Amino acid sequence: MRGGALFLLLALACLSAGAGGAIAAGDHGESAKAESTPPPEGAEAGHGEATDNAKAAEGGEAEGEPPPEPLWPEMPAVELDKQPYVLVRSLRSVQDEVASGSTTAHELQRKLLRDYGEQMRDLPVGVWDDVRNVRAAIFFVLSGGDPAVLKTVIGRKKTPFIERRLLKGALAYGEGRLVDALSMIHKIEARKLDPLLGGMIALIQGTLIGKKDIKKAIDFFDEARLLAPGTLIEESALRQQILLLAREGEVERFDVLASQYSRRFPRSLFARNFRRQFFAGVARQNYKRASEWVSRTESELMKVPAAERVGLYLSIAEEATKGGNIDIAKFAANKARDLSQPGSRAVERAKLFEGASLVATDEFERGVELLNQVDVAKLGASDREVRESALAVARSVGKWPEAPEKLEEAPPEAVGRAQTLLSKVDSLLEGVPQ
Repeated sequence: MRGGALFLLLALACLSAGAGGAIAAGDHGESAKAESTPPPEGAEAGHGEATDNAKAAEGGEAEGEPPPEPLWPEMPAVELDKQPYVLVRSLRSVQDEVASGSTTAHELQRKLLRDYGEQMRDLPVGVWDDVRNVRAAIFFVLSGGDPAVLKTVIGRKKTPFIERRLLKGALAYGEGRLVDALSMIHKIEARKLDPLLGGMIALIQGTLIGKKDIKKAIDFFDEARLLAPGTLIEESALRQQILLLAREGEVERFDVLASQYSRRFPRSLFARNFRRQFFAGVARQNYKRASEWVSRTESELMKVPAAERVGLYLSIAEEATKGGNIDIAKFAANKARDLSQPGSRAVERAKLFEGASLVATDEFERGVELLNQVDVAKLGASDREVRESALAVARSVGKWPEAPEKLEEAPPEAVGRAQTLLSKVDSLLEGVPQ
């Protein structure tokens, strides 16, 4: 039995060798070389193409006709560093440096807003099917970026409902349609969004509604600060919230947040302008519990660098004079005079505002004296107008009105009866019998 199996195996081996010899004869003896040498480059591809052509012929297509386009063409790849959500991370980092006082970051932010806008407009539309990129585009436009970026994004059907609503609101905000923007986003719950986008949305909500509903705006700013601590979002929310609290007369919260701003963002690029805005606002507004604000203003000014105080006191004096807040104007003008160098422009302006504030009071003569002492050559055009107006008021206050030569009309009959009655009363009081 074993011998028969062995014979069968040998017979099969011979048949196989014979077939190989036939192939070798047909290839002119190159068979061995072909077995030991790999096929040349493109041989497999050529074989594949022949197979494909054969399949196409079987399907009835003409040889050489291009294959049909795929139903779902692949979108061109976008490198990670060009994805919008990655670009906006860089923007956020730069913004936070602005809050820390970096002038270089402030210039860089402008450049990034311009450059990133151009990059985002040129991206393939498939990029916007990633919700992270949609949120990044919203943040970008609310930060001051080109709103045209959103026009491509809005049409994508894969965008979730909340983001679609935010897209429309952000586009309206970027285009200056603030009423439409508020109607789109004011009911959105910022806490349910990605924290940094939520902080930005709450900030914009507070900014837009501030003129209509101060208390609601203050609540929105609270949310913005909680969602984005340590960022430019928190810095901006604090600035706006402090002014609203001052206007509402919420003294205790004002004190807390003003101290917090001084502690957390003392070097912010917006801090100096904010202080001017704040102190000028204090002088200009008719605040509730106004008597407390002079002492609070003084305590806040003590935290400001000495070189900056003169300008702040002059801003307060100017706004208080124009707003008719005489006590504040006198207080600030006197402080400015005490801190200014003799003969400086600041001294002349301080005398101007103090004199202008006094001419409408019992001290109008002192006011006129100060106004006449001012060196007009050191005043700007607007300050000169203030001086001329104040002197005109002084002339009116110090002058008795001229009595008319005659009454144009006879006094009413009631006046005559009243005079007769008063004469009788005088006679009774003097004991003269009637």
